[in-house]
Amino acid sequence: MQIKLNTGDTARPWYRHKRYWMPGAIVILAMFTLYIGGQITPNIPIFFLKTLIKLAPSDSDVIMAEGVSRLKDVAYIEGGRNNSTMDIYYPSAATESLPVVLWVHGGGWVLGDKEDITDYAMQLAERGFVVVSMNYALAPDAPYPTPVFQTNQALTYIQNHAKEFKGDPQKVFLAGNSAGAQIASQTAAIVTNQALAQLMNIQPSIQPEELRGVLLYCGPYNMSTVGESGFPLIRTFLWSYTGVKAFEEFPRLDEMSTVLQVTPNYPPAFITSGNHDPLTGQSVELAQTLKRLEVETETLFFTASTEKLGHDYQFQLQTDGGKRALEEAVRFLQEHSR
Repeated sequence: MQIKLNTGDTARPWYRHKRYWMPGAIVILAMFTLYIGGQITPNIPIFFLKTLIKLAPSDSDVIMAEGVSRLKDVAYIEGGRNNSTMDIYYPSAATESLPVVLWVHGGGWVLGDKEDITDYAMQLAERGFVVVSMNYALAPDAPYPTPVFQTNQALTYIQNHAKEFKGDPQKVFLAGNSAGAQIASQTAAIVTNQALAQLMNIQPSIQPEELRGVLLYCGPYNMSTVGESGFPLIRTFLWSYTGVKAFEEFPRLDEMSTVLQVTPNYPPAFITSGNHDPLTGQSVELAQTLKRLEVETETLFFTASTEKLGHDYQFQLQTDGGKRALEEAVRFLQEHSR
């Protein structure tokens, strides 16, 4: 008697097995959906990006530095948006009023959180500063210029409450990284450029002499050219923020371009970006513009460094570049707090 073996399962080519091609088909379908959807609305790629970030492992345990106190989730707009909150870090043992650094986080105007800079804020607080890390409404749900208005409102809160957390309302610095640097730099222009403030119908919350300086890390400052920088997803980010797919045609683009809005009254600036950051050219252009206006400007670009420093390198404090940027930023803050 002959026994016929069923060898069909092993003889079939791999591509005829569902366990092989089904996952691939799902990935291809997802990529196709992402591509097609991304041509219609920025919401789809932004949703995918936010989902990936949520799924990524993260270290959510925050260990407070010894000697640093934190006020968490302080609302800076009464009855405002639920994202109008700030975390405040200050030296616990301080006996005198200290300079205040208002920090605007990055994330392409669509991502990010005030807690992203917790470790960095504690580093600055340990060195004698009050650091206010603010949240703001994110695009595309809250497009331009919502974060700019919120930053001005955060400054109002600092003016009214700084003494409650050992801050000096007459010694304020604006700071930010990436998209937050753009928001911070534009807010500083509003404070020191009356024409821009009137154009945007904003009453600045502080006087120019109370704004002692700006720390600007890895930001975009010329919106008409940033699309050519090659920075990942920059066009999707600005489509989300402006509401215009061809964002270069956004009628308020010049308002957002700090290089066009700075005046000789702009506060002293410390501008830095990594030597492997696609946005570094934007920082160089802003620095050159300020220097032509004879605004006191310090820069750190690592053009001769062999260390590869990418976007937001400043927060990588284990690197030589990150350590140097922190040291120079602290020196800048100290010098302009006197």
